[in-house]
Amino acid sequence: MSMRVTDSYLSSLLVGDLNRSLSSLLQSQRTAGSMRRVNSYADDPRSVSKIQRYNQLISMNEQYRNNVSRSRVMADTTDTALQTIMEVLGDVRVIALRESSALATGQTMGTATVEVDNEVNRLLDVLNSSVEGSYIFGGMETSQPPFVRSNGTVIYQGDGRVMMSRTGPNSLVPVNIPGNTFLGTQSSVLGGRQDLSPIIKGTTNLDDLDLGGGWEPGAISLSDGLGNIWEIDLSSALTVDDVLNTINTATGGAVTASLTADGTGFEFIGTGPLAVTDMGDTNTATSLGINVTSDGGILTGRDIRAQALSTTLLADIDSMAGKLPLGSMQVDYQGSSYTVDLSTATTLGDIETLFEAAVPGIELQIGDSTLQVVGGTPDVFKISNADGTNTASLLGIEGSGTPVRLFGMLDDLKSALDMGDKDGVRSILSELESLQNLVSRQLILNGGRQNDLDWADEVLLERDERLRNNLSLEYDADAAQVAADLSRAQMSYQASLTVTSQMFQYNLIQFLR
Repeated sequence: MSMRVTDSYLSSLLVGDLNRSLSSLLQSQRTAGSMRRVNSYADDPRSVSKIQRYNQLISMNEQYRNNVSRSRVMADTTDTALQTIMEVLGDVRVIALRESSALATGQTMGTATVEVDNEVNRLLDVLNSSVEGSYIFGGMETSQPPFVRSNGTVIYQGDGRVMMSRTGPNSLVPVNIPGNTFLGTQSSVLGGRQDLSPIIKGTTNLDDLDLGGGWEPGAISLSDGLGNIWEIDLSSALTVDDVLNTINTATGGAVTASLTADGTGFEFIGTGPLAVTDMGDTNTATSLGINVTSDGGILTGRDIRAQALSTTLLADIDSMAGKLPLGSMQVDYQGSSYTVDLSTATTLGDIETLFEAAVPGIELQIGDSTLQVVGGTPDVFKISNADGTNTASLLGIEGSGTPVRLFGMLDDLKSALDMGDKDGVRSILSELESLQNLVSRQLILNGGRQNDLDWADEVLLERDERLRNNLSLEYDADAAQVAADLSRAQMSYQASLTVTSQMFQYNLIQFLR
């Protein structure tokens, strides 16, 4: 039984096959042109949702990296600002040390007041630093300068909130330091006003002189009014007696070197004028405080006493001469009163131990030349004399302890300079040291944040690479596979065209049949 296949049916079969071959070729060409395996939802419905999710995660990761980048700029700017604040405090310390010394005069104090004003202006510039128009020390109030002058003082108009930067799905990093951190610490501090540096003795080690700054070994030149010039090598000296003996031996008694009556430095007696200078590139005379020229026969060096230590004997402190043993003082703190009996103390270390044993929550610290009392909270405390020995006054710690203040400290320094109050200038040193410690802690804190941001950026970079690799597996086409598929599609389409053209090659004879 024969079956007749109509031309219409045959034509539909050939055209359908031709269209399928053409569609396959177009799909392969589109994949080759985009190198994307999925170009529409119909290509792979299952992969589309994964691709959308990966794109979303990559976009979020890029936002986290942008947050890290902006936060790092703020952290770097903060680091630079804190370094500058440390420089300013160092300059202020130099001013305070200079103007509390015996060489300070009313004229130098007047000049120092101007210097302190300039340092205040530097601090204002630094603390009003901004990044992209946002003030970094204003807390969350970033649109206006946090520190402004008002009625002769500096006020803070920011807040105490810390800005947090999201550096990952579950991670937040603080990026700023509120400016009120510098207005008051979490501790109350009372800086001592009494110079407790021990007098210099013959046995004093030269490395301990000048508040622990030491000396520079080398040679000095000593001359007198008779034309004598002695070049004296002191490089092998270890103690004060070594210096005195070497100089007196070199001059043969023409010039006598000794310690001043108050034990603060060196003194030379001879036929004036007397002059001591450094030799070569060394600063030996300067470090010993004797780089001086006198008009008469007595040359007195500057104060180079050693720093106060826990081992310093109270009997070696000039201000306590004839006032030992010590008595008692009273400390009022957090609603309680404590009596501190120091009658058994013979060293500064004894005072420290007895004080801390009697008053819980408050530390007594020994500075370069003064005592400092530090409370464990910002609560104000008060120290007063408890008997007729005036022990608190003798130690220079009578008064009230308050939180450490930046601009308040500078205002107090200016006031002391204006009044010519050397003790007041010296009392600033303790609070100044506390401020330097505060800024140092902020530098360490900010450095830790910088490290955290660097680590977060590395983690986000690795995460971005993983996400893009996973997206590529779902989204991108394999180049070798695309080339093979395209070649097969072209061959299939060409074969379809050939078959179709051959099937439709009718002539008159074939039609008549």
